Amino acid sequence: MLHILVTMMIKEGRMQEFLAVCEELRPQVLQEKGCLAYDYTREVPSPLGIQEPLEPNRITLIERWESLDALKAHMEAPHMKKAAARLKDLRASVTARVLESAF
Repeated sequence: MLHILVTMMIKEGRMQEFLAVCEELRPQVLQEKGCLAYDYTREVPSPLGIQEPLEPNRITLIERWESLDALKAHMEAPHMKKAAARLKDLRASVTARVLESAF
């Protein structure tokens, strides 16, 4: 199983538009073969002393996929290509970490 953490900085004033596209996309992705989770998250204050400073324009997408092949198919899905074009101008940056269980 793969875990994907996608960190996106959303351009100032574009958060609602960004989330609207993501809300439309999410159900389509969850129907894909091999998708186990696809959750957009925002930061909240907490009592954890190790928490990074809050960034209101940062969205973290937490994905889980059964396999690398399922992830590859996801990236080629027509709805992903359409969403990528729509999201391109709403994000200031995007980075990803692809992880597997350590044991």
